[in-house]
Amino acid sequence: MSQRIKVYSYSIYHSSNSYIGITLAEKALQDLPVDIERRPIYIPKGRGIKVAELQGRNESALLSSYHKEDCLRWAKKYGVEIRLKEYEEFARWVKRWEKMQFGREELPARAYYAACGTGKEHLLDAAFFRATYIDLLDVNDESVIKKVADDVGLDGDRILNLIHGEAATQAAVAALAEFEQFGCPGVPTWVIDGERFWGKDRVDWVAEKVRNMVHSVQNLQVSDVDNSQILIKDFLELSESSLSKIWLDPEEDEAWKDL
Repeated sequence: MSQRIKVYSYSIYHSSNSYIGITLAEKALQDLPVDIERRPIYIPKGRGIKVAELQGRNESALLSSYHKEDCLRWAKKYGVEIRLKEYEEFARWVKRWEKMQFGREELPARAYYAACGTGKEHLLDAAFFRATYIDLLDVNDESVIKKVADDVGLDGDRILNLIHGEAATQAAVAALAEFEQFGCPGVPTWVIDGERFWGKDRVDWVAEKVRNMVHSVQNLQVSDVDNSQILIKDFLELSESSLSKIWLDPEEDEAWKDL
């Protein structure tokens, strides 16, 4: 198959569901003809702090506790390395985020877009997740962004300069607008050919969608080849019939003699 399938992948860096889902999706899609368009997003100031608040929802402490328990089960089941902060530590982070000038995860999202085109954006993307869920670092901190960028072979100081520039800012804004235009209900969400798949438990469905699209294109190509062969066969048969009529019809032979 010559045509590759584009998969839009939306996530936020401080989301354990995103971390696990993106990790599983990368494995599930690695042998398929896809181009994964990573779209890290952020939570704008004024929209809230927690991921649920981005969509106008609230999440109780009870539900948060369950999500933590469930993510640990998923990570263990699929062999994903993960560490989660204690609730009290996370609460301190939330207070710090509330005082930030920028939206939550806005700066690391900008850093990713600033790195696009370097060939190392994929490494930076994965490193931000590792920093958050293995090293327990706050990727909203500029010193952490610089360290992560340096660690993957980028110029951390240059990335810090770029994240305050117009191009990276607009790229992050555009990604969030795209996320909302598609009607994504949360993170992680994958969009393939306009169809949305939300949640780490939809990774298998994402891979199945891609495989079905691949098979459909392959069947269409086979059908096109078969139709072409039929047309060629019909043309050859018609040509043979016409030639036979010209050269073997006695009346036509006599007509040619009179010319």
